Amino acid sequence: MEQYGKWVVGAAFLFSCVLTVWLILHRPYLFIRTRRRHIRVETYFLGALFGPLIIMAFGALRLHDVMAGLNGHGGVNPAGILTLFLSMVFISIFLDITGAFEYCAKLALKYAGNDGRRLFFSLYVTVSLLTIVTSNDIIILTFTPLVYYFTRHAKVNPVPYLVAEFFAANTWSMLLYVGNPTNILVASAFRLDFVQYAKWMALPTLAAGSVNAIGLYLLFHREISRPLAPFQSARPADAITDLPGAVMGTALLLACITGLAVAPRLGVEMWVVSMTMAFGLLGVLIARRSWARFLGRDMTREGGTGVRRTLGRMPWTIIPFVLSMFITVESLRRYGITEEAGRFLERLCGESLILKTFVYGASSTVAANLLNNIPMTLAYSSIIQGEEGRALLAAALSTAAGSNLGANLTPLGALAGIMWMCILKEKEVRVGFFQFIKYGLAITPASLAACLGVLAAQMAFF
Repeated sequence: MEQYGKWVVGAAFLFSCVLTVWLILHRPYLFIRTRRRHIRVETYFLGALFGPLIIMAFGALRLHDVMAGLNGHGGVNPAGILTLFLSMVFISIFLDITGAFEYCAKLALKYAGNDGRRLFFSLYVTVSLLTIVTSNDIIILTFTPLVYYFTRHAKVNPVPYLVAEFFAANTWSMLLYVGNPTNILVASAFRLDFVQYAKWMALPTLAAGSVNAIGLYLLFHREISRPLAPFQSARPADAITDLPGAVMGTALLLACITGLAVAPRLGVEMWVVSMTMAFGLLGVLIARRSWARFLGRDMTREGGTGVRRTLGRMPWTIIPFVLSMFITVESLRRYGITEEAGRFLERLCGESLILKTFVYGASSTVAANLLNNIPMTLAYSSIIQGEEGRALLAAALSTAAGSNLGANLTPLGALAGIMWMCILKEKEVRVGFFQFIKYGLAITPASLAACLGVLAAQMAFF
């Protein structure tokens, strides 16, 4: 029975991952018609749902196993992780709707003038800074249409600027706990608080980001050296559609990040901090909308930044996706599959912290492109549970690095990569699957090596 269950669980996990990738590539959206409008829903979560369903159908998973998966294991709180991520996304989406991100993009364009190289680096820096304090998914989905719009009017090839934006977001998202849901998964699994995580990942991220920027410049220097066509853009301030909301949202985001940094020292869970800030914002939006209606004001312009529009852009499908993967990964743990994978990696690493850093970092980067980075991170979190002390820390942080940088290797490394490709297809920008891989192979191995090299040095000497 044990061997039977192991085969069922392993096959179900692989099938769900393959189905998820197939849906992302071939059927990324499901369109639901209602009387009033058409609703577009991402389909990737359906593949993840098949994992638990197959395992239960073949009798390898019982109800209490399902509940155990939903409750988490080894200090991982699925509900807390999702609450933290969705709360930060809610604040970021609201900021985007107010025009705050577009304002930053137009500032970068204004600074660049007609210099293609200056535009390239100003966009890279802008995207990097915004990703650090928000989320790579939000920045990629927001900035991709903006970068396309600017480059189209500047009459230059948009590909170098779009690739730089994408790679910057997936590289600098490593720096803070909240930059990527995979960071939250790793840090939660091994009880790393906001400050501890940032302390260890600051220098590796800086190294990876620097190598990344240099590599992108060398790859595209001919394209970006061409002068831009004169482009009369509106004043950056005109991008702001809701100034009070933009100011409030920025202040709330900074307050939330500060709260996340001090929460562990006050004995408060980080998801409680982010949820409080998100509900505070929600309350303000509802009150402001109600007050405007009471006064009879037209909220068409600033009311567009209200509750309905913000909630409508939330990535709700990540909830069934992550919860389903938690259940499947718990089944992998129960049948000893993750333990066997851990023993295999241990044989490769031995007792060397340096080898451990490179093995876990490189293997998680590759695995992210086979399974997608969220299920990969969940599986690796279970594998690493057997480690102790500094070895556990090295494996965990290397996995976090792989989950972020792996998204730059192929479009399958993260959900944002698939969404990015879909946006480019809608805009008729030609970046093929294998062309993306060519860019990924040219840049990612060097930035990953720089990141893991610095991380290994920190593990060895600090």
